[in-house]
Amino acid sequence: MLFKARTSLAVFISTAAITLLVSCGSSGSSDPTAVAADFTAYGVKATVNGQNVTIDLSGLGNCATNIENMVVGINANGASISPDPRTPRDYTNPVVFTFTAPDGTKATYTVTVKGAACLAGTPTPAPTPTPTSTPACTAAAIGSTGYSLVFKGCSAANVAEYYDKTECVRDNATGLIWQGQTPAGTGLRANDQQKTNYESTTALQKYSATVNNVDIFVAPTQAEVDASTNSIGFKNAVNATNLCGSGAWRLPTKDELLGIVKTPANAGSAYIDGTWFPNTPQHSAYWTSSPYAGYAYGAWLVYFGLGFASFDYRDYYLGYYGYLLVRLVR
Repeated sequence: MLFKARTSLAVFISTAAITLLVSCGSSGSSDPTAVAADFTAYGVKATVNGQNVTIDLSGLGNCATNIENMVVGINANGASISPDPRTPRDYTNPVVFTFTAPDGTKATYTVTVKGAACLAGTPTPAPTPTPTSTPACTAAAIGSTGYSLVFKGCSAANVAEYYDKTECVRDNATGLIWQGQTPAGTGLRANDQQKTNYESTTALQKYSATVNNVDIFVAPTQAEVDASTNSIGFKNAVNATNLCGSGAWRLPTKDELLGIVKTPANAGSAYIDGTWFPNTPQHSAYWTSSPYAGYAYGAWLVYFGLGFASFDYRDYYLGYYGYLLVRLVR
């Protein structure tokens, strides 16, 4: 027996009784077993495709109940329906109804319900809260004069952090960043760490002896250049520590080092800004990378005791020359 269905399904969002209308076919009908079924409820009609019935409740906007306890109203013509659509049931999954025609022929319709989440028994999700705006962690603006701390990064609390002045300081006028110093006896960058200043294994930079009143100089070995007691070895050791996040530290030129000479504010202080360059001894001299023209064994230094540049031997000469401090730059 062929069952014919007209498009009409409705789902009631309540447990109210649904009138199941079954009308008997006329005895004069040419096909007394034909069944015409309307699927209606709550003013919504279903879409019927063969034996598949679909109802879309997404436009109801009614969250008073859900589809886990509801009824489907069906108007059939001369057929009985099982299970009884008037009994509330769960429609979160498709429900199969069996129609039996007066002559005993059976057919099935599968009813599928679509709807909003609230109609499917799922609580309406709470609105996603708008994230609280967190100020960006940025370094302070850098001026064009004076000195400033060097930006280190952001803390766990998203607060800007800076390196200590004993680690490094920026000269705002030149953009150069200078190595800081620690007090005497505190290790690698302590202010009592004096060095030779060899930088070549071919140039005659090392004092060897005095013969017939003539000074004899020889080329230093690679081991002497790389030694921790030499400026190059010191530079390499500082770069290995990644001081202030960098491994590009170098010896300054004479003019660069003279750029931080400053008349002291207090008598008895070195010619440098003691606030920004703490632990600088008053009577101190620092090596530069500038050679003394015409003399391989000589190099320029800056004497912060009086604030000027001068020449010196690169190594320990006659018992008192050649051992100076080193302040690196990048």
